[in-house]
Amino acid sequence: MEKLNPEGWPFNWQDLPVGSALVGGAVRDALFNRVEVKPDLDFVVPDQAVNITRTLAKKLGGKAIVLDAERDIARLILDSWTIDIARQNGESLEEDLWHRDYRLNAIALSLEVDPQIHDPTGGWEDIKHKRLVAIFEQNLIEDPLRLLRGLRLAAELKLFVDSRTNDWIAKHASLIEEVSPERIHYEIKR
Repeated sequence: MEKLNPEGWPFNWQDLPVGSALVGGAVRDALFNRVEVKPDLDFVVPDQAVNITRTLAKKLGGKAIVLDAERDIARLILDSWTIDIARQNGESLEEDLWHRDYRLNAIALSLEVDPQIHDPTGGWEDIKHKRLVAIFEQNLIEDPLRLLRGLRLAAELKLFVDSRTNDWIAKHASLIEEVSPERIHYEIKR
């Protein structure tokens, strides 16, 4: 938590409900010792992500953008910060993490007085060994942008892509055509 410098965030993490967690890029980057001044903040909340985002935007003078009403995902814009808040996918944080793309992105930091790392898929081992391992083939198919994200992560973080993950990316590469050009542009820009 210290590496992530929550005092520098544009809001107090304690404004999020009990059971919330920081997930994905910020946690991964902290474990890689490459935290940016403005880390990529993605939060999972137990429920009501859109309402929480709207409440925070109103309280802090920001803007709330609904990214996916059905899956209850929203974006909070505060000054030059972009913060994504999503409803937990499943009955628990661990279940949510099993629905993510790559094991090194399936690590969460619980937001509580004594924050805990949750790593049910083995992402920390992948970080230590500089490898990229997909959790499940179906997770990549459900959002084909994850195929491109895997290649970006491998290049950006200088990771070895395990053979099964590489096979899945190659096998489903044509699915990238289903992804909006804006989302593809963002990954390429990164």
